[in-house]
Amino acid sequence: MRRRDFLMSAAVVADLMSTRRLWAQDGNRPKPSTLDRIAIMTLNFQRMLKLPDLPEGPERTLELFDIPEMLADRYGVHKVEFQHYHIPSTEPSYLKELRGQIEKRKSRMTQINLEFGALNMSAPELRNRLMAIDLTKMWVDHAVMLGAQRVMINQGQPTHENKVYGIPTLKSMADYGRSKGIIVSVETRGGGGGRQALPAPTAPPASPPALPASPAVPALTGPARWMLLAEIIKGAGAYSNVDVGGAGAANQQELHSCLRTMFPMTAGSMHTRVNAAWDLATAIRFLEGELGYKGLYTIEASNAHEGTKEIYDVVVSTL
Repeated sequence: MRRRDFLMSAAVVADLMSTRRLWAQDGNRPKPSTLDRIAIMTLNFQRMLKLPDLPEGPERTLELFDIPEMLADRYGVHKVEFQHYHIPSTEPSYLKELRGQIEKRKSRMTQINLEFGALNMSAPELRNRLMAIDLTKMWVDHAVMLGAQRVMINQGQPTHENKVYGIPTLKSMADYGRSKGIIVSVETRGGGGGRQALPAPTAPPASPPALPASPAVPALTGPARWMLLAEIIKGAGAYSNVDVGGAGAANQQELHSCLRTMFPMTAGSMHTRVNAAWDLATAIRFLEGELGYKGLYTIEASNAHEGTKEIYDVVVSTL
């Protein structure tokens, strides 16, 4: 599969030129050592992306292959984290071309986030756990081809009841990743649900007969949730990718407690957001000063440049 060369819209080009002029005028571009600690997710720009499974619209002006150039020009950031469903082909020729476009901008794919819905390590059905392992192994291989360093799984809804099979399932994923030089990470996440993915087809293929439903188990919240997740990650030999927004911390102290709990297993990357319950800059200073964190701050926002810039400014001014 080959990609035609598309030009970015005039509005995007003008915006990039404006950013360059501002940096040139005030000499305020962040230090390279600071920018090297920042990654940005493709998820932030999902409403702008031109993707095969989404209808065309006036906002969809951004080609997937143009993301590295846009992030380098607008933010000075050369590390990109991809959603797996933003990569429309897994043909080796396409993956090679995508990697080439990223490296052309002196950039790198840092992580691929895997969202397989009900196919996860916490699924009560053995078949779904086995399919989750197979899909994760496949994407570990794709990560190698793309030059990515990590894949992050969707863990579903871990509980004390299902960890007995969740841990060995995650261990199979982590062991395979390790054999290929890929870190398999797990994030702190709200009720276990996934991020918004692309819409499902209108007529999905027939599913096999459903198995009897498992008894409902109340979802863990706050510290109980991340303590269980830490136990599972440690037992599986996997790594933590803290999402400060998904931690469910009620205040600054709780967030710092979560960071301290997950830090020994860090994948060297974390998802960075803002929240009214705590201050992101204070959390960054705690990570840097108290825990000695030297990894990536990956910006996750839901509203394109507006949300990305808000988090970016906090991270840049704090590091």
